[in-house]
Amino acid sequence: MGIIGVVAALTLPVLIGKYRAKVLRVKFLQANTIVQDSVTRMRGDEVDLNAVINKRDSSVIKKYFKNGDCVLPKDVKEVNYKNYYETRFAVNAVGTLLMQPYCLANGMTLWFVQLKELSMPGDWTSEWVDTNSSLIAVDINGWQQRPNVYGKDVFFWFYNGNTGAVAPTGEAFNIVSNVSDFYKDCPSSESFAEAGAGCTSTALSDPYYFDKLKL
Repeated sequence: MGIIGVVAALTLPVLIGKYRAKVLRVKFLQANTIVQDSVTRMRGDEVDLNAVINKRDSSVIKKYFKNGDCVLPKDVKEVNYKNYYETRFAVNAVGTLLMQPYCLANGMTLWFVQLKELSMPGDWTSEWVDTNSSLIAVDINGWQQRPNVYGKDVFFWFYNGNTGAVAPTGEAFNIVSNVSDFYKDCPSSESFAEAGAGCTSTALSDPYYFDKLKL
């Protein structure tokens, strides 16, 4: 019995970890489908998502993203998302401002993100200004469930305001040049509050991405 207990103690955490990774991957793929399909329908109807976000137009959002009517946080500070390394609160990020949380029908939390860039490229002391593009962030297991970490259960898609196209962050062609390090690399520098925000493309292309995470 003692040997069985030791074996169980060694293998059970591994099995639980694999199960959690599998669940997160399934939810992540569902989130990607929802984002891609919804924005494609918006583009077909000539709806400018960036304008919708800036106007906080929830009636338009509900038309394209099925609502789940679940409890939402008062603001991003109530959730306290962290960067990939869990060393900085993502709420301190200056390049992205998560706003207007929205509950999807499957319980995921959708955030619309105003994308900013430096007014003078390369000068971190310059002013952060609005761009004509946006980000969509999805907390794939809902904001009330941990880990609430960028690149682990929170992922980003880039919306190009010029073309109306949406793509996972991490793909070189969809990056705003002045803030590329936030969204090009996975997980990017530990010094960034946004670290992990560029991992969506990697998570899509690597079937073992979630198995490698420390959950």
